[in-house]
Amino acid sequence: MAVCIAVVAFAQLRPVFPTVQKKSMAPRPAQLMKNEDIVGMKPFNPTTDRKPADLDLSTMMTRYDLQTNSSNQNRIRYFDDGTIGATANFRHTDNDDVRGTGYNYFDGTTWGSKPDVRIEATKAGWPSYTQWGPTGEMVVSHHMTAGLYIHTRPVKGTGPWTESILPGPPGAVDISWPQVVTNGPDHMYVHIISATWTAYNGMPNALLYSRSLNGGQTWDILNQQLEGTTVSEYLSIPADDYAWADPKGDTLCFVVGDNWLDQFIMKSTDNGETWTKTIIWTNPYPLWAGGAATDTFYCPDGANAVALDKNGKAHVAFGLQLAYGIAAGTKYWTPFNDGLIYWNEDMPEILDLDPLFLPDNQYIGWVQDTMVFSQPETELAWYYVSLSSMPTLVVDNDNKVFAIWSSVTTYRDMSNMMFRHLYARGSLNGGTTWRDTIVCLTTGFEYQFEECVFPSASPTSSNDTLYFVFQSDPEAGSANKGATQGQSSPTDNEIRFQKPSKNQIMQIGVGIEKPGNKPAFTVSQNVPNPFKDLTRISVFLGNPGNLSLEVFSAVGKKVMEINRGNVHAGVCQIDLDGSSLAPGVYFYTIRVNGEQSTKKMILE
Repeated sequence: MAVCIAVVAFAQLRPVFPTVQKKSMAPRPAQLMKNEDIVGMKPFNPTTDRKPADLDLSTMMTRYDLQTNSSNQNRIRYFDDGTIGATANFRHTDNDDVRGTGYNYFDGTTWGSKPDVRIEATKAGWPSYTQWGPTGEMVVSHHMTAGLYIHTRPVKGTGPWTESILPGPPGAVDISWPQVVTNGPDHMYVHIISATWTAYNGMPNALLYSRSLNGGQTWDILNQQLEGTTVSEYLSIPADDYAWADPKGDTLCFVVGDNWLDQFIMKSTDNGETWTKTIIWTNPYPLWAGGAATDTFYCPDGANAVALDKNGKAHVAFGLQLAYGIAAGTKYWTPFNDGLIYWNEDMPEILDLDPLFLPDNQYIGWVQDTMVFSQPETELAWYYVSLSSMPTLVVDNDNKVFAIWSSVTTYRDMSNMMFRHLYARGSLNGGTTWRDTIVCLTTGFEYQFEECVFPSASPTSSNDTLYFVFQSDPEAGSANKGATQGQSSPTDNEIRFQKPSKNQIMQIGVGIEKPGNKPAFTVSQNVPNPFKDLTRISVFLGNPGNLSLEVFSAVGKKVMEINRGNVHAGVCQIDLDGSSLAPGVYFYTIRVNGEQSTKKMILE
């Protein structure tokens, strides 16, 4: 399958922020999607059922277009024998009673027919998929009333499913929004996290952990609240604000975080017996429930991803937002805030999520079309996440890290709402540095008419290929999200499959220094920075070359150019006078013999 990929950012570019971003806030709904109690829906939007035949292969069609409330679940797995299992939150008609898990299987040669029935006996939702047994598979979904559905079969892709129910604790039987992983001999150790739908131990949504050491026949740890995740620390841990990493041996890890929680990982190195909590970012308003208004603050958006490398080190990605709360207790978010943040266990706790102060290897993704920021706010479809969000992470056996996410574009649907498309970026060295290219995975004329959201990558990969599924839609937004801005009536949504090569994402050999090569030139950060009028930039040249400097505003307009012509090898200093420029964020690009390096500066 040919995958058309375009390079859309080069040469150490950082995100381009408008001098003044839109700061308007919108209330965040308290209702999480489980049942179909949707209020505040907009009138029907006229749509087109445009599905070009040459888009990435569709594994299934669903009329239910909400795959998650925030963090993506594990919906696909690539197996060592070259087969693949894929699932989705699925409903093939507009009758919600038929909702459940859609499943399809790639036997190494072809995919099966698109499903027209769920695998569960009754209405269900939010499937999580993984390996079970030496050759089998497992799906865990929520039952809607009795707890969690658990479906297994010993041979993947064929045969009947065995169905069982895992209930929640007394008083909160209806646990929901599950995620499952397996490990151990023949993948028979089963680990599940889920949230309660009804209040439990003082929390409207309590996060619970369960473990089975015999494939789910019995549970030696059942519905346990882990220390550090209780009402002492948080008022609630809402649905889908958490995500598992695929285990490495006996090492388990999941990530938690949103606007009003700390961002943290829970990690066990003894197969779930004991857990250690590591804070990534501390929420400045712990246990806030109103009474006094908060300041506006940067925070995680609740869409989290985590992966373990071969040494068991955790790698995390999440979307960035601004939020605040008013004295009455209403919580607000910023629809036009942008940024995908990366962290791993070699890094310290993040003390400030302001994108201007995050290092290059932590602010790794952003909107590629800066015209998005100048569009009317009524033309942005809401998912209650950052403009760049819905991440999925893969770390392969060579310690390469791959991030895939969805960002807003200025492509439009028939109602003039902006589409999201999928992007990817890679690191060759375990997240220490990131490649200078951000790659669009959904490029081409056909995708101009498609919303591309909810990517979910297999944690396993082949030597040179990644595998992931995502949802595409002729309308922006989710008809099943509730009181939101965007699509209001169901359409046919495709769950598409893509397998980009790792080298296409890494862009090997495209304008980037190869490891071990001495750079042709290096550029210092301007000093001072921030500055008022004058600042100095130092350039070290390994060889003589033609040197120039260009300065761009935050919206990409060139505002200054200095051409030094041919200069000698060594250090060349450029004094930049910013007295004629308006205060704000700027980017300066040094060019030497056709190569370039870009850095950010702030004029006060």
